[in-house]
Parts: sequence; structure tokens; C-alpha cells
Amino acid sequence: MEMEQKRDFTEYLTLIFLKDRQVSKPVFNLVVGLVLMWGFLLNYWIVQYFPTEWLTALDLWVFLLLCFVMSGVGVVIMLYYEMPLFSFIGYSIMTSTVGFLLNIYLGYFSGEEVIRAIQYTAWTTFGMIIAATLLPKLFMRLHTILAVIVSSVVVIEFGWILLFGQSGNFFHWIVAISMCGYIGYHWADMQDCGDTLDQAIDFGGLLYMAIINLFIRILELLRLSK
Repeated sequence: MEMEQKRDFTEYLTLIFLKDRQVSKPVFNLVVGLVLMWGFLLNYWIVQYFPTEWLTALDLWVFLLLCFVMSGVGVVIMLYYEMPLFSFIGYSIMTSTVGFLLNIYLGYFSGEEVIRAIQYTAWTTFGMIIAATLLPKLFMRLHTILAVIVSSVVVIEFGWILLFGQSGNFFHWIVAISMCGYIGYHWADMQDCGDTLDQAIDFGGLLYMAIINLFIRILELLRLSK
């Protein structure tokens, strides 16, 4: 009897985490919210408690290369595997890497600036979700346009930094506005076609990337406005 109970429990865990399955829309949205909360809590813990000196002891380019590789690996695992457990592991790798970057990056800003950026990001995200709920077709048309704008800006901004040693105010505005569009697009897209547990984790990861990028650009705009 005990062996059967253990087997049933193992099969239950396998069904939940290793096999993708359809869920209702309320459950889908709940999972997306929980995935976002996990990513942000992981970022908070790393920024708040992970020793910054361990990261600064590394060569800057080695650290950035490691972060680039690990975040890329996390994104690939999250989006490629259609198993909730693997998607969650990939998401956790990606968000942990972002947390290590934020651990160093946020040290250049005051606590007031960080709090204001969090507030602006939260309200903007909430506003874009409402807009995408009311006008889903509009946001669904933006995907190609946003992809072209963001990829172009990233390349041009990289060249600008190499030439002048810093980014420009207009780059931050363009990317921030584009991330607003991406938040709305991902929300509209997931309401239209998202219906499985694995997709909920994937959409949560996509929303996380847009929100974090928006937060970083708002921080830069706050710094440059002083």
C-alpha cells in the first residue's frame, strides 16, 4: 500500500512538472504571475544578500561574458523544452544571471532612484496590461515593428558606446517605449494562444525580460534627468 502511494505521488509530480498539460485561463494567468514574482524575488535576494565583492573580484569582461552565456543558456532552455520543470529551471538560470548583473549595476544608483524606477515600472506595466486587454489586435500587429526597432537600436547603441563611451538619452527612450510595446504584445499574445503550463512559464519569462529592460532604461533616464 505504501509503495503504491509513493508511486502515485511520483506519477503526480511527473504529470505536473515533466509533462505539459492544458490549464484554464485563470490558472494560466496565476502561473504567469507566480513566475514573475519568483523572478523578482530571486533578483531581490541576490541584490540584497549576495556578496558584491565576489562578483567585482572577477575581471569585468569575464563577468559580462559569463552573464551573457548563462542568460542565453537559460533563455534557450526555457523556450526550447516543452516541459514545465525544464522551462522553470531555464527561467531561474536567466533571472539569477540578471540578479548578479543588478547586484553590481544598482550600486551606481541611490535607493531613492531605484524605488522610483520600481514604481514607474510597476505602473507602466499595469497600464500596458490594461491597454493590451482592451486593444489586443493593435498590440498583436506590433511584433515585427518592435523586433526591427529594438534590434536596430541595440546595434546602433553599441556602436555609439564604442565611439563616445556612453549611451545617449534618446536610446533609453526608444528602448523604454519599445519594452512597453513588448509588454502589451506578450500579454495580448498569451491571452490569445496561451493554454498550457509550459507556455505560462515561457510567457512569464518573456514578460520578465521586457519588464526588467524597461526598469533599467527608466533608471538610466532618472539618472540623466538630474
